[in-house]
Amino acid sequence: MRRFLWGVICICACLLTIGVALADSDGTWDVFLERGTSDGADSLIFVDVLTGETHEMVTHGERYTRLRNGILYYDSSQQAVLFAQPDQAEPQAHPYIHMDPDARRIDWTTSDDKRQIAWTLTYGPPEAITTVTHVLSADGTGPHEVLSDGPQIGVRVLPITFSDDGNRLFVDMYPDGLERYVAYSQYAGLHQLDLETGELTPLPGEPGCFCGAGIRGNSFVRLSLNSDPSAFDVRYYNLASDRAVTIPAQGFNNFTQAGDVLLTSDGLQAVYALSDVSDFGTAQQSIRTVFMLVDLRAMRQRPLTEPITTYVHPLQWTEDNSAILFTSTQNNGTWKVSLETGQLQKVAEAAFLGSIQE
Repeated sequence: MRRFLWGVICICACLLTIGVALADSDGTWDVFLERGTSDGADSLIFVDVLTGETHEMVTHGERYTRLRNGILYYDSSQQAVLFAQPDQAEPQAHPYIHMDPDARRIDWTTSDDKRQIAWTLTYGPPEAITTVTHVLSADGTGPHEVLSDGPQIGVRVLPITFSDDGNRLFVDMYPDGLERYVAYSQYAGLHQLDLETGELTPLPGEPGCFCGAGIRGNSFVRLSLNSDPSAFDVRYYNLASDRAVTIPAQGFNNFTQAGDVLLTSDGLQAVYALSDVSDFGTAQQSIRTVFMLVDLRAMRQRPLTEPITTYVHPLQWTEDNSAILFTSTQNNGTWKVSLETGQLQKVAEAAFLGSIQE
């Protein structure tokens, strides 16, 4: 543990130099996640960016999500949504986001500025699924229901992200149960929900294949299956102008899994993970992953990295969009890849979740 904490302190200095820890006032904490520390438990590590003070909290969770002032996650052992903050001795139940006793699943997303949260509760068996969606806004009005969908066969509503103005929520009509079999975020039928009128409309080209996608501002990027089974076209849609462009695939033998599309805030670049998995589910299983860089000005894509021998997940753009931070669910740590060189650099011994204000 001492080696890890020393690593975190050193890494925090590194993160500050690359612009990840954004705030410069008291009460700002960088948050890291170390998986599988003991008895299958995780550790949330809060590090004060000014003083270096470290607070560690043992958790048993999944889907750790940064909010403005803490970390939200799901504890399957308690079937509860919990909220962790650095001034707490242990995580607490979230005051608004919680499992209904009759629900069998809960999913959530946040706006980019973390001021809005949407969550869905899923009810019923696969042949008769009902999903109820709520939104918690920053205006103090409290949580309110925005959509009740169903019953549907094998499909549930999954919240994805908010529009920049906060007036629309993007959701997917997600094939229930497929999350157990895919390594990356992939979607089947993306829609936008008008939070004022309740109108639900499909995005351009939807429904598509069960493939990756990303939305940022007016940029909608959708991966699309090519005639080559190991290649993905990138379809770009401008949601304001209805402009649509298809960026041709670059094929790699056996690289058939793709997703986790991450756009820059200006919507001019995107990256996604593309993997080759051999001997899946056996002791001989092997993984190779490349990041694909998509230039949405020149409308072309190219591999950014040499193959990495694990699943990797882009976390955020950094250094004025000249580098990407990424993590892996199979290995503790945070890495950085430069767009100029494609070289990888490990910058933390645990997964970086982001910076919060106490």
